[in-house]
Amino acid sequence: MGQDYTIAVKGAFDMKADRGSLKVSLAQTGASPNGAVLDEVFHGNTVYFRMPEEMNGDTGWRSTSRDEAEVHALLRTPLNDPEFVLRQVSMAHSLTAAGEEKVNGVPARRYTGKLDHKPLALRMVKERREQVEEAMALIGDELPATADVWVTEDGLITRVLLACDLAGMKMSSTMNLTDVGKPVTVASPPESAQAVPAASAGGALLG
Repeated sequence: MGQDYTIAVKGAFDMKADRGSLKVSLAQTGASPNGAVLDEVFHGNTVYFRMPEEMNGDTGWRSTSRDEAEVHALLRTPLNDPEFVLRQVSMAHSLTAAGEEKVNGVPARRYTGKLDHKPLALRMVKERREQVEEAMALIGDELPATADVWVTEDGLITRVLLACDLAGMKMSSTMNLTDVGKPVTVASPPESAQAVPAASAGGALLG
C-alpha cells in the first residue's frame, strides 16, 4: 500500500546458554519517531515479553513457549528469535562466493544463495502459510528470494541478509552479530509473568 515499515531488534544473546535480552521497536516511514516498543527476555525454552507503554495501562510481563511460537509474516521470526534466522539461512541452496569485504569492522567473505518454499514458510501460522504458498505456486520454483551470509576468517557468521519480493511486497531481514565471544549480561526472568498460549503471541513486534 505504498508504506514502509522497519522493525529493529537489538540486544545481547548467549546462544550456548539459550538466554538473551532484546528490545524491539517498530517505525513507519513518515510517522512519529516514537514507535511501539517491546521488551523480551529469553530463558531456555521460555520467552518473557512486555510492552513498556500500553494504551490500556497494562504493562505486565507475559511468558510463552519459545518452541511453539509461530511466524505471522514473511521473513519475520517467532518472538524475534535470532537462532531462527540462522536456521533459515542454513537452508539456503546454490550458494556461491561473492567476494570479500569488511563487515562490522572485520574482514569477511560473502556468500549468496537462494531460498525456496521450505525456509520461507518455516513455522508459519497455517492461515498465512496457505496465502504465501498460493502466491508461490503462481511463481513456480524460481522464487524471488535470496540469502546472503558473511563469514569471518575464524568461520563465524557476522551478518545475514534475507530478501524476498513476493507479489509486489518487498521484504528484507538483516541480522548483525557483533562482539562475538564477549561475555553478555542477560536480565533475570521476570517474576510473576502471566503465562499465555504461544498462539496468542502475534503482532508486528512479536513476529
